[in-house]
Amino acid sequence: MSLFNDIGRKVETLKQEVEKASDDEATHRCSECETLLYADHDECPECGSTSVVALSE
Repeated sequence: MSLFNDIGRKVETLKQEVEKASDDEATHRCSECETLLYADHDECPECGSTSVVALSE
């Protein structure tokens, strides 16, 4: 069972690293639901809000 626990921890670590890298690539964000977007949109694909703003670094 230890092998499966070790693999599970490694998969979770990898998943978190991928999510962080993906978040770092976002260029826009919905002000209403906080969804990160990777291209400019007229409205949020998640909630339909028109409050999409560009992220500035």
